[in-house]
Amino acid sequence: MVKPDEGKLFKKSLTTKERSELVFAYLINMPTILLILLLIGYPIGVSLWTSLHRYNLRRPGQFEFVGLGNYLDILTSYDFWHSIGVSLYFTGLSVPLIILVALGIALLFNQEFFGRGIVRSMLLIPWAIPGVVNGLMWVGLLGKYGVFDKIMRDCVNLANRLTGLEIDYLGMASPIIALNAAIAAHVWQNVPFACIIFLAAFQAIPSEQYRAAKVDGANAWNRFFHITLPWLLHPIMIVAILGTMNGFRTFDLIFTLTGGGPGDATYVIAWQTYKEAFGRLNFGSANAYSYLIMLITMSLAIIYIRLLYNRGTVQG
Repeated sequence: MVKPDEGKLFKKSLTTKERSELVFAYLINMPTILLILLLIGYPIGVSLWTSLHRYNLRRPGQFEFVGLGNYLDILTSYDFWHSIGVSLYFTGLSVPLIILVALGIALLFNQEFFGRGIVRSMLLIPWAIPGVVNGLMWVGLLGKYGVFDKIMRDCVNLANRLTGLEIDYLGMASPIIALNAAIAAHVWQNVPFACIIFLAAFQAIPSEQYRAAKVDGANAWNRFFHITLPWLLHPIMIVAILGTMNGFRTFDLIFTLTGGGPGDATYVIAWQTYKEAFGRLNFGSANAYSYLIMLITMSLAIIYIRLLYNRGTVQG
């Protein structure tokens, strides 16, 4: 005989009506499921299978299964570790800058002032600009004979009475400046989206907490660190995850702004993947690069979640 407590462990059988509704739901969603499998699942499966083979278009007849051979070759190559170092520098500098700049702008735009709606709308312009256009725009600003180049030459000419001095921010003499210029362009484009997330988070903070803190004599810094920041840890986590993913996948900006140069100074891992595929025509290795990028970004996202998720729990 089944005891009452044990009976709760048994699942309730579906009625005929519930079973028919479940079947109907599957039938309604089946076209969408098949479309997703066709457009997303199939390319992912083919690319994963290709990454396990030695496949180079210079030898189109060769499609040799090597298992994890492509991955081992990549992990023991200088190109991979150099591109990882560049990508870590690019991402490690751009993500904190995006968070800090976006947080400062969001704090400002969260205040009441005349024309706030118009200014908030204009904030979306950098985010709406395509990456290629953003790169070309920054080439015009920072490149040889660009706006900043002319300003610097005019300042030097005025100070030292020199003529004909040319400063090329993206040239061979300044590889670190070229990388930092790419970071500046990346930050400029991604700050607006982070601002939107932070502005939405500000709306969820109860105003009663700020009023109670003011009554208790808390200054602006104390209110920020003890009220605002705990409420923003989850949005910061989201911005950090998305910023890290975008940082490791940045390609269009590098393509238009520096072309990977000067030398290999801006060879981020996405650019290295492109060079492997369309430069060396090694599609087996290029697909392996893509999956390594996925594993790296996924690992960093898990670290962010472990560090920030529980810390962002606010007690009511």
